[in-house]
Amino acid sequence: MENLWPNDLLAGMPGSTPNAIETILEIQALGLAAITGGLVVGRVRDRSFRPARAWSLYIEPVDQPSKAYEFLIIRSADGGYPVAVEAYHLGDMRLKRCESKATLTKALQKIFAEPSSKSVIRTLAEEAIAAGAVARPEGETQVQPARPIEIGPVFDTPDGQVSSVSMFGISGHISDTTLENLRDRNRRVVEPLNERFVVTMPFVGTVKATVSKEELDVLVAQATRSLKGN
Repeated sequence: MENLWPNDLLAGMPGSTPNAIETILEIQALGLAAITGGLVVGRVRDRSFRPARAWSLYIEPVDQPSKAYEFLIIRSADGGYPVAVEAYHLGDMRLKRCESKATLTKALQKIFAEPSSKSVIRTLAEEAIAAGAVARPEGETQVQPARPIEIGPVFDTPDGQVSSVSMFGISGHISDTTLENLRDRNRRVVEPLNERFVVTMPFVGTVKATVSKEELDVLVAQATRSLKGN
């Protein structure tokens, strides 16, 4: 299996590459699917207890969220550097301290180049294939099905103007300020990622999501584990 953190993973970003720790991890998560032909996908989960911050990278066989594996976690005292990177499968070498974005990306490159890392991801890819998934040949584009997106008109609330939004199975409310940033493609909301974009939108109040039975089982299991302090 080729290098899972290619040198050009952060290429194509206008100006300097992103400094946000979570964004760097999200880029890796997106890149993992491309490198494995879509057999293995990654998800970044915020596990912070403020003011301390923590982000975990979970990887799983495609369409099998119940088999999600916590590949590594990045911890920060306040959301900035230095950070501690812990990759559970690396044994005695699992913990790395990084003082900057440069040392963080270097540490991640080393982690993904480790034979044990490749073994974990290869195993998940084999599970995906066993379940009927087919790897996409390198360079082959995959047309994504249209996903419903709807944003309603703004209306007044005691907390200011908001709008109802429904997208990708999630529904809730966003502020008029977020709408303006989205309209203007402000970098606070929209970040280019090669030929795609990372969109970050804070919701106001409750957020609802439509999930499958399998995804609900994962949510329940994760909630149970979180309440136990794990």
